[in-house]
Amino acid sequence: MKQKKFVIIGIVVVIIVVLVLVYHFRNKREEGVLKLSGNIEVTETNIGFKIPGRITELLVDEGYKVKKGDVLARLDSAELAGVVAQSRAVLQEAATRLAELRAGSRPQEIEQAKANVGSQEAELNKAKKDYERAEILYKNGAISASQFDTAKSAYETRMAQYTNALEQLSLVKEGPRKEDIRAQEHRVQQAKASLNVSEERFKDTIIYAPISGIILRKNVELGETVAQGTPVLTIGDLENPWIKVYVKEDKLGLVKLGQKARVNVDSYPGKTYEGNVTYISSEAEFTPKYVQTEEERVKLVFGIKVKVDNVNYELKPSMPADVRIYIRP
Repeated sequence: MKQKKFVIIGIVVVIIVVLVLVYHFRNKREEGVLKLSGNIEVTETNIGFKIPGRITELLVDEGYKVKKGDVLARLDSAELAGVVAQSRAVLQEAATRLAELRAGSRPQEIEQAKANVGSQEAELNKAKKDYERAEILYKNGAISASQFDTAKSAYETRMAQYTNALEQLSLVKEGPRKEDIRAQEHRVQQAKASLNVSEERFKDTIIYAPISGIILRKNVELGETVAQGTPVLTIGDLENPWIKVYVKEDKLGLVKLGQKARVNVDSYPGKTYEGNVTYISSEAEFTPKYVQTEEERVKLVFGIKVKVDNVNYELKPSMPADVRIYIRP
């Protein structure tokens, strides 16, 4: 009986020794580690259209994973498509006219101007002969003064038309003026600018994903008419999650930027996520309201952000997380 009693006492002693050793080694292992708690957070981006309109396509829903550049939604764009087509036509017309001016007069136009000069010259010679004949008859009293004036007026009219034809031929040979070409170049630039504006407005009828991530919230429904800037979708950047934790003032000096950290969450027990300290607040604040005890709420703390590697997007926003910051190498 006494032997059995000694055995029991020995077992108890061994258990106590083991517990002491476990406690000792655990504390030793945890030396140089700052243990904190927080919640997984991600950068949220609200995206909307730059112009008002009616939504005709919503290509994603909450929980969808998207990549940067993916098309997410579209507005009714029929009217703007017409404006783009009109602006493009105006630009083509202006560019064609500029090309004509730069090319100068065509041979056919020069020949036509020459032919007009010849025709006017023939009519002028005929009118001149009629005028000279009428002058002789008037001096001899064979015709009245009004008849003479009519012949004289016809001759002067033909002279003016012939002079104008010569000027037109000279202008055709010389080609467009530099001032006219520059003016047309400005019209082409104006048409290009107008087309660019209309095309940009047309592009604004489409929402592209600005970052890769997951759709956290869908704020509108298909067919709704939205105003400019109305948040349509909210994207969370799951590739770069972080945890904001709070350190007491007396422990702040132990934390440095770049220090390694390890994160654990209840959803994946036994799994550890690597991270590092990326931000340390420069101003103290009272412990956040969600801390339960009144004693803790009145303490001054400093906010710290720990960026964590999100393997396979396993970490989700608002997950509770335990953080261990390694304050010693």
